[in-house]
Amino acid sequence: MRNLVLITFIFLLSINSLFAQKREHIRVVPKLSHSYVLPLKHNKRDSLYHTRPQLKYIYLRHKNQHIDDPLVRYALDNLKKERMKYYELYKAINTLSDYAENEHIKYMLNYVRNYFETVQAKEEAIRQIEDRIKRDSVDFYKEHPEDSVQYDKLLNQNLKALLSFMDQDVNYQWLKEKSRDSVQITLLSASNRPKNLWLNTGKTQYYRFMAENFIGDTIGTWVKVMPRGNQLKFFLDENVYQYQKYSEPKEIVEECLLEAPDSMYFVLSEMKIGKITKRRWMYYSDVTFSFGQGFISSNWASGGENSLSILSDIKYFATYKKNNTTWENSIRYRLGALKSGSEDLSKNEDKLELQSKLGIKAFKHWNYATQFDMNTVLFKTKNNPDKEVIAAFLTPGNFTLSLGLDYKPKNNISLYLSPIAGQWVYMRDTNLVAPSRYGLEIGKKFKSDAGAKIELKNQHELFKFLKIDNHLIIFSSYYEQPEKLTLDWRLTLNFKINYFMQTSVYANAVYNQNDSKKIQLKQTLNLGVYFRF
Repeated sequence: MRNLVLITFIFLLSINSLFAQKREHIRVVPKLSHSYVLPLKHNKRDSLYHTRPQLKYIYLRHKNQHIDDPLVRYALDNLKKERMKYYELYKAINTLSDYAENEHIKYMLNYVRNYFETVQAKEEAIRQIEDRIKRDSVDFYKEHPEDSVQYDKLLNQNLKALLSFMDQDVNYQWLKEKSRDSVQITLLSASNRPKNLWLNTGKTQYYRFMAENFIGDTIGTWVKVMPRGNQLKFFLDENVYQYQKYSEPKEIVEECLLEAPDSMYFVLSEMKIGKITKRRWMYYSDVTFSFGQGFISSNWASGGENSLSILSDIKYFATYKKNNTTWENSIRYRLGALKSGSEDLSKNEDKLELQSKLGIKAFKHWNYATQFDMNTVLFKTKNNPDKEVIAAFLTPGNFTLSLGLDYKPKNNISLYLSPIAGQWVYMRDTNLVAPSRYGLEIGKKFKSDAGAKIELKNQHELFKFLKIDNHLIIFSSYYEQPEKLTLDWRLTLNFKINYFMQTSVYANAVYNQNDSKKIQLKQTLNLGVYFRF
């Protein structure tokens, strides 16, 4: 019976081990993609070896985490994605973005900043070691005077080597120099005598300064500059006598000493608040006096005559500006005289010009404008051959009134376009000057016309010594020969010699069928004195 039980127990154990071995081959494999399924071995070590390559550790790190402000990180990401229209702006954004995204700069500067904070401690350590070496050398010399010649050999060479390294280390010396952050200040006495001081130099310094009050009393003062902290200490000389530099009336000195020894020099006057107004009117004028001269001796073989010419050119400008309104006014008068040989002095230039233009802002560089022009002569003008009077004051007088657009991209350029312009010619004295000379009918003093007008003004400066002044006026009549134009072109070249002197070339071309069928030309070259005020 006992044997039967033992056999039955052994049989059950064998069946259990058999099923356990079969269960050992059963594995629950999750459904994974083919790239991640690997056959598993029975051995645990082999299974871990084959499955370890499938475990991937992904470190997710956001960009620009060294920047604390999330708004800045968001802005940098967006700016990198945007397309900038201008290359300069794109380049500037990249420059700043590269700096902001460079996290190494932050860590490097933190290290340098911390290093700067310990420079003072290093300097103090160097001084302590230097003092120790000095004390050791003195003590050794006192204790062993017979070996004083060899005391350098017996000193602590390790300390000297360390000091030598700190003294010759380029990096430490550069950081030491940059960490000082020196600041210069200036002390002034009552007489404004300056004394320059340097702060944060890393060492204690003394400066001599003479303190002075407003009546000339002085006292010696020492200024101690502390190594760090922007601190100053003042020390006055002891056992010194003040001396009076300037003598003052006795009653004033007593009054100062008894009533207000210090405050009398620092009484503030009452503050008056003025009204700030913008200047609307601007005025300036140009005045030029020039002359020309030629001399020929009586025995000059080629012949010729002496000559002398004088010319004055006076300009005055007044401009009013307020908001979108501009009012420009100018007056110009040219008067010249010429003497040639034995002839009498005669006038060769006489012209008075007035111009007034009112403009209102239209759009961009364009203004709605209306303009009035007038030109005439002041004195009687005669022609040389017949001595006949050909012009006088308001004989003729030319007037123009126009309405149009004024283009001014800059202050030195003006293009005036007027589709509506009226011209009038007025003869004040028809008995003195024949009206037919200027296109008027006999017995009439007025002549009117209407048309279109173009006026160009521009001034340019070249090479800092040449100034070009160009003025062109074109008028086309709607009634009398509209296909023919009236043209007046004036060109002035001013060559600057110095602040007061200049050489000028003036050229004037006129085409007016009422005066002449041909182009009229006039040119002058003069050396003169120039003023502007």
